[in-house]
Amino acid sequence: MEVSKARAIVTGAGSGIGLATARALLQGGSPAVGLLVRRQESYDAALAELAEDADAERLVPLIADVRDADALKAAFENFMESAGKLDVLVNNAGVLLDGAAVSFSFKGVTRYPLESLRETFDTNLMGSFLCAQLGAEHMLRKRSKGVIINISSVSRNGRPGQAAYSASKGGIVSMTSTLAQELAPFKIRCAAIAPGLIATPMAERIPEAYRKEMLSSSAAGRMGQPEEIGHGVIFCIENDFFNGSVLELDGGAFG
Repeated sequence: MEVSKARAIVTGAGSGIGLATARALLQGGSPAVGLLVRRQESYDAALAELAEDADAERLVPLIADVRDADALKAAFENFMESAGKLDVLVNNAGVLLDGAAVSFSFKGVTRYPLESLRETFDTNLMGSFLCAQLGAEHMLRKRSKGVIINISSVSRNGRPGQAAYSASKGGIVSMTSTLAQELAPFKIRCAAIAPGLIATPMAERIPEAYRKEMLSSSAAGRMGQPEEIGHGVIFCIENDFFNGSVLELDGGAFG
């Protein structure tokens, strides 16, 4: 698939990897990029950041919470009305709410909050699932080729203090493999990208000592840049042989 002909939706497009992905698509000539964000102010900020890369007519504002099935349905329909078809969906929206499943201190035993577990799963996993359903439905209705790209994480293999996050990102990989098999007969590919530690607002919330520990076990010895993940998205779109697999973009994270 040629990026210059791909009409795309990017979730969590307000900053970080999502914003960098939208920029990469625009620079590649994409005729329409839907920026799916929770709030209008997030879209306005993204629009200001992307002003040098595209005229506003190529951008489609999509305001919805990925946990809200009805709001998502309306957002995807708005994109179809504006762009005419959907070729690429990038499921990037996510939250990081770190915490050990169970911890013990002089204060006693502490369990990971159920509300944080629900928010993590509902946003990272269910949100990706709902968007993938809608994306595939619109691709199927138009009987056109399509690509669904899910942003997972190096943490999908498990990291201390990230039981909920790791489980949600591991679930995304399993979902990706299943969707690739189910949608292959309809010429719709599904792939995942597993970033390592990337310089995003989300990463800034990770304690500095933990960030240093992660980087010490990385071959690259540095944090990745959102643009590097955006380039990975372009690879997944353009390489028709890449399907059902995970693109590792973690700088050689061994630990």
